[in-house]
Amino acid sequence: EESSKQLKIMLERLQNQQSSSTDPHAEHPWERKCSHAILRLAQQFPGDAGAMAPLFLNYLLIAPGESFFMAPNEPHAYVAGEIIECMACSDNVVRAGLTPKFKDVPNLVSMLTYSMGGPTIDVGTPTYGDSRIMRYTPPVSEFEVMIITCNPGEELKMPYLDVPAVFIVIEGSGTTDNTAGQRLVMRPGRTYYIPAGCDPLTLSVNELKHGPLKIALAHENIHTLDPTSQ
Repeated sequence: EESSKQLKIMLERLQNQQSSSTDPHAEHPWERKCSHAILRLAQQFPGDAGAMAPLFLNYLLIAPGESFFMAPNEPHAYVAGEIIECMACSDNVVRAGLTPKFKDVPNLVSMLTYSMGGPTIDVGTPTYGDSRIMRYTPPVSEFEVMIITCNPGEELKMPYLDVPAVFIVIEGSGTTDNTAGQRLVMRPGRTYYIPAGCDPLTLSVNELKHGPLKIALAHENIHTLDPTSQ
């Protein structure tokens, strides 16, 4: 197959460049990052032509607290690290590479938008009058995400929501309760469902804890007129 042939040629060239280079800063930063990404992907997925994806996709490094919005029918791949992904309801995921699963290349080629340009990095905005509640609102009606952080020795009242929501504990530990006497012990990885109109929960973290309690909460977009990303 032609793609496999070209991938092999490219890998040989990049490996030779890596081994013969005496000054890593002589290469343009983007080219250096792209080369490293291709070699790493080729090692993770031997023989998969998808390793060449960094040549025609935006290669992004995002920091904690940053996010970006992916529109429908746009290709993407997570190379390394941990992220939170919130998706609209979908009955179809089309793959083209970097996976052992079925690759439906013809269908993917027909559905892509082929739009150019990079995404806008969204750092969120404080909401509900509390800088510890950061809102990430995309320009779609299906969902939005809030990252809520409660530091040791603090209490934080979560916002009242008239829509159902789910949240996951992504860091730290603590407890929460509300006026109805519902009490939960928070641990990383635990997930919870909040019915619409539920009494707001109050997060609490013992002052002796070494780090904050951090949760990610998602629900229907109720700030469609005030998105934080485009």
